[in-house]
Amino acid sequence: MSVFAPATPFADFIYRHFRSVHALKLGLALLVAVTINAIWAPPHFIWSMVTIVVIMMSLPQVGGAIEKSLQRAIGTCLGSAYGVMLVATVDSYWLIMSLLILAVSLICFISAGRYSYAYLVSGFTIIIVVGDANHDTSEALWRTANILSGCVIAILVSLFIFPIKAKQDWRSQLIHAIDNMAEVLAQHLKAPANHDLDFRAKLEAAMKAVLTQKKLFFSLEWESKTLKKHKVLLSQLANKQVRLITLLELLPLTRWQEEDKDAYLQINAVASELAFYLQQLAEFVAGKAQQLPTLPECLEQELQHRLQLSLASATIVASTTDSNAAATNGEVPQGFALTGYSWLIYQLAIAVEALYEDIAIIEIAYNKQPASQITSGKAD
Repeated sequence: MSVFAPATPFADFIYRHFRSVHALKLGLALLVAVTINAIWAPPHFIWSMVTIVVIMMSLPQVGGAIEKSLQRAIGTCLGSAYGVMLVATVDSYWLIMSLLILAVSLICFISAGRYSYAYLVSGFTIIIVVGDANHDTSEALWRTANILSGCVIAILVSLFIFPIKAKQDWRSQLIHAIDNMAEVLAQHLKAPANHDLDFRAKLEAAMKAVLTQKKLFFSLEWESKTLKKHKVLLSQLANKQVRLITLLELLPLTRWQEEDKDAYLQINAVASELAFYLQQLAEFVAGKAQQLPTLPECLEQELQHRLQLSLASATIVASTTDSNAAATNGEVPQGFALTGYSWLIYQLAIAVEALYEDIAIIEIAYNKQPASQITSGKAD
């Protein structure tokens, strides 16, 4: 099923109440751990509960819990193996501690990027296992086993009990960003000349939604093979949203005089179509439309032609004398202002078209259509 398909009522309920659901799942995972401890009473079982809290507390999504569990399991196994090897084979206290410090320092040096948490876990596991170098490896092995059992419990609860999907969160953030951008553009076009509307709150909300999308990329890879194949595209999609937000930030800075109103109205008539296309895109991403809306073929070329006509039809270039006078007075010629505003709308059209292209590729990939059919989402 496509990531843009309408969400089921159950999935929608989970997402709308994900904080409560997440707290419930964490409690259930701890209850499982407590029950196991009550039945079998393995030594040092508290590490299982600590692991569950560390993994699940900050990562409600299934993909995030899986990734963090695997990193913790791998780091625990590697750190435990090294620590047990030191304790079992080295008799000198100072030699054990020297090799421990060397290993932790090396881990600190190479720890970076996506797997930094595995390095972190590996480092402090070595310290926990070696302890005071008393050559008792049973405690270390039990701690390792308990940590691994905590990872398993966290994964199983995340997967099978009210799963909270990163895909739905990513989709919601994408909708939020596009909605805010479409609203900013529409409000600007409806506002009078020289308006003083403040769009910062909406644009900051859109940027925050884009940043949240980026934080979900790793979780998305674990939840969806399709999105994993297009992880570069997800990053590009986020960057294109940032570009569109940046262009929209320039809109409130545009100003014009009353005598140039007709020319600006013609340009805004073209820009109003972009707001409509953005709103249509948001409705598709939200699952309110079954088909991805189509853009006119060669949208940017068509808009560029229409913008040029609107500029040519208006008397926007003053005489040489008037231009010289304006330059002397430090004023910006209106011809330049109109041309710059026209360029801004043209760039907005290119950015909107780029969003359509990436979302069309994702939709086609989910429908498992041949790569030759991947288009930019424009009408033939």
